[in-house]
Amino acid sequence: MMNLSISTPKAIRFSGEAGQGNILMGMVLAQALMKEGYWVVQTQHFGAQVRGGLAYCDVLFDEEQIDYPKSDTFDVIYIMHELGLPHLQFLKKNGVVFYDDEFVNQIPQTANRITKKILKVSPSKLAYTELKHLNVANMVGLGMLAKVTNIVSIDALIETMKENVKESYHELDESALKLGYNSIDKTYKLKNKHLVTRLGRGYE
Repeated sequence: MMNLSISTPKAIRFSGEAGQGNILMGMVLAQALMKEGYWVVQTQHFGAQVRGGLAYCDVLFDEEQIDYPKSDTFDVIYIMHELGLPHLQFLKKNGVVFYDDEFVNQIPQTANRITKKILKVSPSKLAYTELKHLNVANMVGLGMLAKVTNIVSIDALIETMKENVKESYHELDESALKLGYNSIDKTYKLKNKHLVTRLGRGYE
Protein backbone atom coordinates (compact mmCIF):
# COMPACT_ATOMS: atom_id res chain seq x y z
CA MET A 1 0.00 0.00 0.00
CA MET A 2 1.16 3.54 -0.74
CA ASN A 3 -0.07 6.94 0.40
CA LEU A 4 -0.56 9.56 -2.29
CA SER A 5 -0.95 13.22 -1.31
CA ILE A 6 -3.15 15.20 -3.67
CA SER A 7 -3.09 18.96 -3.42
CA THR A 8 -6.33 20.96 -3.41
CA PRO A 9 -6.05 24.36 -5.13
CA LYS A 10 -6.84 27.48 -3.17
CA ALA A 11 -9.86 29.26 -4.65
CA ILE A 12 -10.91 32.90 -4.66
CA ARG A 13 -14.14 34.40 -5.97
CA PHE A 14 -14.70 38.09 -6.80
CA SER A 15 -18.44 38.66 -6.93
CA GLY A 16 -20.42 41.81 -7.62
CA GLU A 17 -22.26 43.90 -10.16
CA ALA A 18 -21.20 43.89 -13.79
CA GLY A 19 -19.15 47.01 -14.45
CA GLN A 20 -17.44 47.16 -11.06
CA GLY A 21 -14.21 45.69 -12.42
CA ASN A 22 -14.24 42.37 -10.60
CA ILE A 23 -13.27 40.52 -13.78
CA LEU A 24 -10.16 42.69 -14.11
CA MET A 25 -9.34 42.00 -10.45
CA GLY A 26 -9.35 38.28 -11.13
CA MET A 27 -7.32 38.58 -14.32
CA VAL A 28 -4.62 40.69 -12.69
CA LEU A 29 -4.44 38.42 -9.65
CA ALA A 30 -4.28 35.26 -11.77
CA GLN A 31 -1.46 36.55 -13.98
CA ALA A 32 0.47 37.90 -10.98
CA LEU A 33 0.24 34.51 -9.28
CA MET A 34 1.63 32.90 -12.44
CA LYS A 35 4.59 35.28 -12.28
CA GLU A 36 5.26 34.04 -8.78
CA GLY A 37 5.40 30.41 -9.89
CA TYR A 38 1.90 29.06 -9.26
CA TRP A 39 -0.28 26.95 -11.51
CA VAL A 40 -3.40 29.04 -12.09
CA VAL A 41 -6.89 28.75 -13.57
CA GLN A 42 -9.08 31.84 -14.01
CA THR A 43 -12.72 31.78 -15.13
CA GLN A 44 -15.41 34.42 -15.35
CA HIS A 45 -19.16 34.71 -15.64
CA PHE A 46 -21.29 37.60 -16.87
CA GLY A 47 -25.02 37.88 -16.35
CA ALA A 48 -27.42 38.65 -19.15
CA GLN A 49 -27.00 42.38 -18.54
CA VAL A 50 -23.80 44.20 -19.47
CA ARG A 51 -24.20 46.46 -16.43
CA GLY A 52 -26.43 45.96 -13.45
CA GLY A 53 -26.43 42.17 -13.37
CA LEU A 54 -24.35 39.71 -11.38
CA ALA A 55 -20.81 39.06 -12.56
CA TYR A 56 -18.11 37.02 -10.90
CA CYS A 57 -14.57 35.84 -11.48
CA ASP A 58 -12.86 32.79 -9.96
CA VAL A 59 -9.14 32.26 -9.47
CA LEU A 60 -7.73 28.85 -8.54
CA PHE A 61 -4.02 28.49 -7.79
CA ASP A 62 -1.67 25.81 -6.52
CA GLU A 63 1.99 24.86 -6.39
CA GLU A 64 1.05 21.72 -8.31
CA GLN A 65 -0.83 21.25 -11.57
CA ILE A 66 -4.59 21.78 -11.32
CA ASP A 67 -6.62 18.84 -12.59
CA TYR A 68 -10.06 20.45 -12.65
CA PRO A 69 -10.70 24.10 -13.61
CA LYS A 70 -13.62 24.80 -11.27
CA SER A 71 -14.24 24.90 -7.53
CA ASP A 72 -17.45 24.40 -5.59
CA THR A 73 -16.09 26.07 -2.46
CA PHE A 74 -13.79 29.03 -1.88
CA ASP A 75 -11.05 30.01 0.56
CA VAL A 76 -11.75 33.70 -0.10
CA ILE A 77 -14.91 35.42 -1.30
CA TYR A 78 -14.76 39.13 -2.09
CA ILE A 79 -18.25 40.67 -2.22
CA MET A 80 -18.31 43.97 -4.14
CA HIS A 81 -22.10 44.35 -4.26
CA GLU A 82 -25.16 42.88 -2.53
CA LEU A 83 -25.88 40.92 -5.71
CA GLY A 84 -22.97 38.68 -4.75
CA LEU A 85 -24.20 37.80 -1.24
CA PRO A 86 -25.74 34.45 -2.28
CA HIS A 87 -22.23 33.24 -3.11
CA LEU A 88 -21.36 33.16 0.59
CA GLN A 89 -22.94 29.72 0.68
CA PHE A 90 -19.86 28.49 -1.18
CA LEU A 91 -17.37 29.74 1.43
CA LYS A 92 -15.11 27.11 2.97
CA LYS A 93 -15.12 26.61 6.73
CA ASN A 94 -12.94 29.35 8.30
CA GLY A 95 -12.55 31.04 4.91
CA VAL A 96 -12.04 34.78 4.48
CA VAL A 97 -14.78 37.23 3.45
CA PHE A 98 -14.24 40.77 2.22
CA TYR A 99 -17.21 43.04 1.65
CA ASP A 100 -17.37 46.62 0.41
CA ASP A 101 -19.40 48.63 2.91
CA GLU A 102 -20.53 51.11 0.25
CA PHE A 103 -22.49 48.48 -1.67
CA VAL A 104 -23.15 45.83 0.97
CA ASN A 105 -25.17 46.93 3.99
CA GLN A 106 -24.89 43.75 6.02
CA ILE A 107 -23.52 40.24 5.82
CA PRO A 108 -26.08 37.50 6.62
CA GLN A 109 -25.72 36.07 10.12
CA THR A 110 -25.38 32.61 8.62
CA ALA A 111 -21.89 33.61 7.44
CA ASN A 112 -20.77 33.86 11.06
CA ARG A 113 -21.46 30.15 11.46
CA ILE A 114 -18.96 29.43 8.71
CA THR A 115 -16.18 31.84 9.64
CA LYS A 116 -15.14 34.67 11.93
CA LYS A 117 -12.78 36.03 9.28
CA ILE A 118 -15.17 38.64 7.90
CA LEU A 119 -13.63 41.94 6.84
CA LYS A 120 -15.73 45.05 6.31
CA VAL A 121 -13.61 47.15 3.94
CA SER A 122 -14.02 50.52 2.25
CA PRO A 123 -12.26 50.38 -1.14
CA SER A 124 -14.95 52.45 -2.87
CA LYS A 125 -14.83 55.15 -0.20
CA LEU A 126 -11.03 55.26 -0.29
CA ALA A 127 -10.94 55.38 -4.08
CA TYR A 128 -13.33 58.33 -4.10
CA THR A 129 -11.95 60.32 -1.16
CA GLU A 130 -8.22 59.71 -1.66
CA LEU A 131 -7.91 59.33 -5.44
CA LYS A 132 -11.09 61.07 -6.65
CA HIS A 133 -11.86 58.09 -8.90
CA LEU A 134 -14.51 55.59 -7.81
CA ASN A 135 -13.72 53.32 -10.74
CA VAL A 136 -10.38 52.25 -9.24
CA ALA A 137 -12.06 50.74 -6.18
CA ASN A 138 -11.33 47.33 -7.68
CA MET A 139 -7.57 47.98 -7.56
CA VAL A 140 -7.83 49.33 -4.00
CA GLY A 141 -9.65 46.13 -3.04
CA LEU A 142 -7.09 43.94 -4.78
CA GLY A 143 -4.32 45.63 -2.82
CA MET A 144 -6.23 44.92 0.39
CA LEU A 145 -6.66 41.26 -0.50
CA ALA A 146 -2.95 40.91 -1.27
CA LYS A 147 -2.01 42.37 2.11
CA VAL A 148 -4.47 40.31 4.16
CA THR A 149 -3.81 36.94 2.51
CA ASN A 150 -0.14 37.44 1.59
CA ILE A 151 -0.58 35.21 -1.44
CA VAL A 152 1.04 37.61 -3.92
CA SER A 153 3.41 40.56 -3.76
CA ILE A 154 2.32 44.12 -4.42
CA ASP A 155 5.13 44.43 -6.98
CA ALA A 156 3.78 41.49 -8.99
CA LEU A 157 0.30 43.05 -8.96
CA ILE A 158 1.61 46.42 -10.15
CA GLU A 159 3.64 44.84 -12.94
CA THR A 160 0.68 42.73 -14.07
CA MET A 161 -1.78 45.61 -13.87
CA LYS A 162 0.41 47.59 -16.28
CA GLU A 163 0.15 44.73 -18.77
CA ASN A 164 -3.65 44.80 -18.64
CA VAL A 165 -4.69 48.47 -18.64
CA LYS A 166 -3.95 51.46 -20.85
CA GLU A 167 -0.74 53.32 -20.07
CA SER A 168 -2.71 56.45 -19.22
CA TYR A 169 -4.17 54.58 -16.21
CA HIS A 170 -0.91 53.10 -14.91
CA GLU A 171 -0.12 55.80 -12.36
CA LEU A 172 -3.67 55.95 -10.99
CA ASP A 173 -4.07 52.18 -10.73
CA GLU A 174 -0.65 51.79 -9.10
CA SER A 175 -1.65 54.40 -6.52
CA ALA A 176 -4.90 52.49 -5.95
CA LEU A 177 -3.13 49.16 -5.39
CA LYS A 178 -0.68 50.74 -2.95
CA LEU A 179 -3.47 52.61 -1.17
CA GLY A 180 -5.38 49.40 -0.55
CA TYR A 181 -2.26 47.48 0.45
CA ASN A 182 -1.19 50.09 2.99
CA SER A 183 -4.67 50.73 4.40
CA ILE A 184 -5.05 47.44 6.25
CA ASP A 185 -2.98 45.50 8.79
CA LYS A 186 -5.07 42.37 9.33
CA THR A 187 -3.57 39.15 7.98
CA TYR A 188 -5.05 35.67 7.55
CA LYS A 189 -2.98 32.79 6.24
CA LEU A 190 -4.75 30.50 3.79
CA LYS A 191 -4.20 26.92 4.90
CA ASN A 192 -2.67 24.33 2.61
CA LYS A 193 -4.91 21.32 2.14
CA HIS A 194 -3.88 17.91 0.88
CA LEU A 195 -6.10 14.91 0.39
CA VAL A 196 -4.27 11.71 1.27
CA THR A 197 -5.39 8.57 -0.51
CA ARG A 198 -4.09 5.03 -0.34
CA LEU A 199 -3.23 3.14 -3.48
CA GLY A 200 -3.73 -0.64 -3.46
CA ARG A 201 -1.17 -3.18 -4.56
CA GLY A 202 -0.33 -2.97 -8.22
CA TYR A 203 -1.08 0.77 -8.41
CA GLU A 204 2.10 2.08 -6.75
